[in-house]
Amino acid sequence: MADDIFTDLEGVFGNGISAGIKPNKRDLAYIYVPNAVACAGVFTLNKFIAPCLTYTQKIMKSQVVKAVIINSGNANAGTGKIGLANAKKTSQHAARLLNLKPSEVAVASTGIIGVQLPMDKVLSGLDTLLANASVKEGHAVSDAILTTDLCDKIVHVSCKIGKKNIVVSGIAKGSGMIEPNMGTMLAYLVTNASIPQAQLQVILQDACDESFNMISVDTDTSTNDMALLFATGEKKFQLVSRVEREAFQNLLTEACQILAKKIARDGEGATKLIEVQVVGASSRRDARKVAKLIVNSPLVKTAMHGEDPNWGRVLMAAGKDPEVKFSADKLSLFFNEQVIVKEGEIVATREQLAPVLKKETIVILLDLNLGHGRATAWGCDLTNKYIDINTAYS
Repeated sequence: MADDIFTDLEGVFGNGISAGIKPNKRDLAYIYVPNAVACAGVFTLNKFIAPCLTYTQKIMKSQVVKAVIINSGNANAGTGKIGLANAKKTSQHAARLLNLKPSEVAVASTGIIGVQLPMDKVLSGLDTLLANASVKEGHAVSDAILTTDLCDKIVHVSCKIGKKNIVVSGIAKGSGMIEPNMGTMLAYLVTNASIPQAQLQVILQDACDESFNMISVDTDTSTNDMALLFATGEKKFQLVSRVEREAFQNLLTEACQILAKKIARDGEGATKLIEVQVVGASSRRDARKVAKLIVNSPLVKTAMHGEDPNWGRVLMAAGKDPEVKFSADKLSLFFNEQVIVKEGEIVATREQLAPVLKKETIVILLDLNLGHGRATAWGCDLTNKYIDINTAYS
């Protein structure tokens, strides 16, 4: 049977428990790759960054990270010097239990902002969690990192590169405060490939740009966004070969896109996945901008939820940025392959669109007919339940 979770890979360990940060739910986890040859990271660009990310970014400049401690229920953000001290204390305590250097242990948190971590629960939880670190309970890790998520986000993909079977496997969490400006919300990926740190960093950043940086639930960039990619070093292939390097890039991007779409589909209160494909833009930059303008539009999102065939909202959103090259006379618009506008002329009625909008996945294709730039973004509809979830969150 094929591996289906990251701890199925050789040399990868993890587990999750309830430490009491959240009532009666798993809330503390670790991922441990003792022989990692590289670990790449991408982090939030929000200026109100959580101390755990500040700490993790610092240690990754000088060391290959071999473990990460993750808690949910408390973001340890907006917690000042005490929050930074607590992030360091968490790393140091875990390092002693794992027989690692503190600079080899990353720290991540997710949950409510502006509340200090209950360190007594964190440290005693680590004592229990890491009493035996050679555990392979990846599904428990996936469960422990969730907050308002309704389901786990898990991926496992593989392909032959050269003569080696290369695997990328991972997990993610994210449901609200989703419009990444870095790489993701929380995502942890492992590959059995042997790739040097500097190259792994570039490959991860490129994969994030084509996946996590192209999703949105509510246009809000979290203070705690983090993506880590561990390389176990088990399988070597020819990185000097453009074909083999691109094959790994495509594999990692595929894994990240699968997780990204799962996050968008599980957006807080969401009932529909919206995929926006923009082609024929004058540049890739313009295509990315237009795709995000559409997927971020509250009017588009509410129309999709209400199954309202008001396609004019899509074109309104697409044309909002005055710096983007745009011609209303040249564009074509499709909903799930149903043509609506063809080179500026309306060719379908709203009645023809009604059955399309009843589907759980809506693909909006906009061809600007101006060039070769293309991009895809993913999002979800906006519902009353989104308000209910976020007014109750504390």
